Amino acid sequence: MTTALKASTLLVAVALLVAGCDNGPSGGGGASTPTTGPRAPGKRLKVATTTTMIGDVVRTIGGDRIELEVIMPAGTDPHTFKPSTGDIGRLAAADLIFYNGLHLEGKMVETFEQRLKGKAVPVAEKAIPTDKLIPWQEGETGAHDPHVWFDVTLWNRVAMHIAERLEIADPAAKGYYNHRHSQLSERLEELDRYAREQLATVPKDRRVLVTSHDAYGYFGRAYDVEVRGLQGISTETEAGIQSINAAVDFILRRKIPALFVESSVSPKTIERVQADCKSRGFEVRIGGELYSDAMGQPGEHPGYEVHTYEGMIRYNVDTIVKALK
Repeated sequence: MTTALKASTLLVAVALLVAGCDNGPSGGGGASTPTTGPRAPGKRLKVATTTTMIGDVVRTIGGDRIELEVIMPAGTDPHTFKPSTGDIGRLAAADLIFYNGLHLEGKMVETFEQRLKGKAVPVAEKAIPTDKLIPWQEGETGAHDPHVWFDVTLWNRVAMHIAERLEIADPAAKGYYNHRHSQLSERLEELDRYAREQLATVPKDRRVLVTSHDAYGYFGRAYDVEVRGLQGISTETEAGIQSINAAVDFILRRKIPALFVESSVSPKTIERVQADCKSRGFEVRIGGELYSDAMGQPGEHPGYEVHTYEGMIRYNVDTIVKALK
């Protein structure tokens, strides 16, 4: 089957699946109430999410009151993810959909904003005030960095918004969702303190994070870490030779001790930078693999539950601190 025919087939399938399952309004703002309708006693709310980070929050708050589908597997790059026909069907069958927004999900956004708008909630866009978002490019207005989960205080806002939307969709369980969200919020406050305290132990001049792409802007702002990503905010385009050379010059000038690869991005650019540094007489090591746009699988790093948001953040913080100290 040709690429064009495959694309055409997928578009037709999307249209049919969504048209058959979309009970929501065709227009209206993002604050519209999810179109979930009455459910039979004991029937769980069907919820779908895009990223693993959102899925973990929804699972933690929703508990046994929901039936959850996480569309993107662990280790998936959401910038370039292309949903299958089955993925679209699972989204269309959901009562409520949570996605990040801020264009993290690339071309999927069009489906959410048009065909699934009545039940699709862009949690980062709705939960976080614009003045707390980082522009996509310096001096730019209207487009923002979508990687908000790396500031735990901002992710706590997202968790609150998710809890509120679950309560609207399933008002009979409002107390249940509220209680579980309160417990999560307390843990996230503690996690934020942990990140601040641990990163503060790294001397300021060494507190520099060089990674494959610029996913850690919110992390840097929140925890006073200088951040340098080679590919920019999105992974859709690779780093050019100019960016690589600039990174090498920066590392040599600042004597940066470690670079970091990312679990959902090819390591070849970072490895190229490492090799170029070595060719110019400076040894910089790979300080570890960080999680950026997706969480991990259970057991990937003993001692850390990297398949959870809290475990992922703790692992990242500890890996950075160990490599830079």
